Amino acid sequence: MDGGETDEQRWTPAEQALLDAALEFYDAAEGVIDLSGDERPRVRRDASGFTAIRHAMSRLEERVAEAHAAGASPERIAQIARIEEETIALILERRGAAPSPAED
Repeated sequence: MDGGETDEQRWTPAEQALLDAALEFYDAAEGVIDLSGDERPRVRRDASGFTAIRHAMSRLEERVAEAHAAGASPERIAQIARIEEETIALILERRGAAPSPAED
């Protein structure tokens, strides 16, 4: 890297949108997890929190497909979103995504 450029500055707009969507999803998920329990984390029964998770997951799936269409490999998408590659493959399969240019 030159000129003090960070990895994040070299990300494509689709990759940055994917990261933003992943952070939004994890933030929504954190909102329904009670970490104050003695034994282990518990899920709070919070309908609005679950709705927020569903919306955030929908946006995350859209961004996964967009990043893939923009040329990001499933491996790169998994790295950015911190989601297992198998889950990325399922999202792409469900959305009928064609192979990215990087996979050709």
